[in-house]
Formats: sequence, C-alpha cells, structure tokens
Amino acid sequence: MTSAGEQLRLDGQDAALAAATVGHHDHPNRIETALSELIRSGREFSADHVRDLVPPETRDWLRAGNGNVLSSIIGNASRRGHIAQTGWCQPARKERHSNPNRVWKGAA
Repeated sequence: MTSAGEQLRLDGQDAALAAATVGHHDHPNRIETALSELIRSGREFSADHVRDLVPPETRDWLRAGNGNVLSSIIGNASRRGHIAQTGWCQPARKERHSNPNRVWKGAA
C-alpha cells in the first residue's frame, strides 16, 4: 500500500513527465537512452552521469528548469525494478549545494 506522501511524490513524477512531453523536442527520450546505456554498462552511476551522456541541448534544457524530469525518469526506472540504489555520492554540480545524489546500478 502506498502512503499519502508517497502517492503525492509519484503523482508529481507523473506530472513532470507528462509536461516534458509537450512541445517539439525529444529530451525525455534522450535521457531515457542515456539511462539505458548506463544500466547496460553494469557500472554504478548517479544523475550526474546521466547528464554527462545526454546531448548539450538536453543538458541546457534540464538546466532551464526541467531537472525534475531527470529525477522522475530515474524514479520510474527504480520503481520498475530496472535499477537499485547502491549508495550515495557528492554531486559534481554546484547547483546541488552539496546535497547527496543517489548512486544506482542496473538491477540483475
């Protein structure tokens, strides 16, 4: 059973993804492609690694107020059992203000 707080988080992720598909761009698909590549690699990764793999225009799009789309895509992959958290790391981006990032790995 999902708690009320958890359901609000899930609803927010769904809303972020729905809003990201409006318009004439392919940024969410580019993010999913980068995430899939990291999952297949078998290496541990964080959101910073996903950002590093997407094209520059997608990184710009994420910086322009769409960063929640990346976390929503990662959250969905976790809920589907495609990735599992293995730890925490310090983010490379100063915008994160040293808040820790989760470290992920493709689930077996």
